[in-house]
Amino acid sequence: KVNTSYLMIGFLGPKANQIKENIELDIISIILGESTSSRLYQNLIEKQPEPIFNLANAEHYQFKDGNNFFIQANFKPEKRDIALELVKKRKYDIIFLEDKISEEELAKAKKKIKSRFAFAAETVSEIGETIGYYMTVCEDLKLIEEYLNDLASITIEDLEQTIKKYLNLDNAVIS
Repeated sequence: KVNTSYLMIGFLGPKANQIKENIELDIISIILGESTSSRLYQNLIEKQPEPIFNLANAEHYQFKDGNNFFIQANFKPEKRDIALELVKKRKYDIIFLEDKISEEELAKAKKKIKSRFAFAAETVSEIGETIGYYMTVCEDLKLIEEYLNDLASITIEDLEQTIKKYLNLDNAVIS
């Protein structure tokens, strides 16, 4: 007996060493689906007239040869068709910027990423993991030196370009 259904929409992203685009996708994943104030949570869970979803989020995973950006949702099995259409619509809205990203959303996401960056340098072990990641996955330790500058330089227009480049539903894998 199935009590819940699961939906995942996946997109291929840039290689891990394309730091600025990866930071942009991190920002987009935060805005789109990382908390109860995220767009997916608000529009698919909070603002729905009847309960359909239990969970809706976005994740960005970085790999050496190319990253993955996922939108995930957990919903009532009998609401499958409605759930799929709602997720596609929310994705469509951000891809085609019907709901333009605000300066407040951008600032909040940048603050969260800065906090994570600082947290990753709190212990010798975490510093070692970061160095190892940049040396093996990104193949360039110097990329970390520019990380905060790249983060600070990102604009809403940069995010719009990255969305158009990587988050196209025509290139998505949906399961």
